[in-house]
Amino acid sequence: MEADILVTGESGTIEAPSIVYLIDADEMILVDTSFGNPESMAERHPEFRCHRTTDQQLEAAIQSEGYACSDIDSVVFTHFDWDHCYNLSLFDEDTKFYIQRQELAYAISPYPIHAARYEAKSLGLTPPWLSYDLVPLDGETQLCDGVVAFPTPGHTVGHQSLAVTSPTGTTIVAGDAIPTFQNISDDTDTPQRCGLAMNEIKWWESADEILTRGSKILPGHEWDIVEADAAGRFDWTRHSNTVWTTPPHLARFAVLPTRNGVINGCGLLIFLTNN
Repeated sequence: MEADILVTGESGTIEAPSIVYLIDADEMILVDTSFGNPESMAERHPEFRCHRTTDQQLEAAIQSEGYACSDIDSVVFTHFDWDHCYNLSLFDEDTKFYIQRQELAYAISPYPIHAARYEAKSLGLTPPWLSYDLVPLDGETQLCDGVVAFPTPGHTVGHQSLAVTSPTGTTIVAGDAIPTFQNISDDTDTPQRCGLAMNEIKWWESADEILTRGSKILPGHEWDIVEADAAGRFDWTRHSNTVWTTPPHLARFAVLPTRNGVINGCGLLIFLTNN
């Protein structure tokens, strides 16, 4: 993928991880579900060379943490870009699927400029979530004790992030509201640099809220989260610990990415608990 999709002003081709988060709270909550079969993705999105190994498939990643897909009480979609919302058939009929109402409304009928991102019906495609019962959220919503979904628009019309509160502080699962640590640089001239955004002003406001609200930030496509380096030509660096520190309750990494130079990447799962 092109580097400026994640950070405006960067150039070249990069590899980026596809990360999902498993939150162990009063409910077991999965954040995002990654992309679909790489062969199908190659047909629908040839500019993104998606790849994953067998143990990087979503079900395998969940099982490697000692859980089954049937243990997931709810799935929270940060947004409906195609690389965040596949693999829904893995879950039980009683699993709840949360999305912000504004995101759902726009994803059903986006403007042509955004149709490919949503795999819109106007292109003759069927979005992977279309046949499922979804629970639309209207703004900030407590999903269970210590876990709150809140709107962070900008990257998309109805993007949302999650605040997970524990005795050590509040961790924000930012999704693509803050895709990498380079988006929240310590550079005083450009303290925040957006990536691909439908509304850059909204993106800036959402990034501000995340940085104010969270003591720890987990971006949506950051190699440093998975203790790995990208294979592309982008120089990824860790930024100040005032922005992010390794949370004590970020227990372990279920899967580490392969790094064979192929674009986009892997279904990676990060496990955290608010206990």
